[in-house]
Amino acid sequence: MSDDTQSEARADNDRCVLTSWHEWEVEDGVRRIILCVQTGLELRSGYPGFDQTKLDGLLADATDMMRTSASPIDALRIVPSHGGY
Repeated sequence: MSDDTQSEARADNDRCVLTSWHEWEVEDGVRRIILCVQTGLELRSGYPGFDQTKLDGLLADATDMMRTSASPIDALRIVPSHGGY
């Protein structure tokens, strides 16, 4: 499930979120819903291009996505795009 429309609607249109989707984890019969957010941001502190402010903004946007989801979401997973590594 892609949520690109939210990033397009942002005033700064920085498009930190490339795509997003839900995954399930099942352990001992208990299902957890994980919101996965793919980004082109550098996620490794200390590496060239890492920007804590942009990462904080991404986490705030992802948290908003979790709150507005029709399904309760149990966890967030930030996934780097392949181009960033």
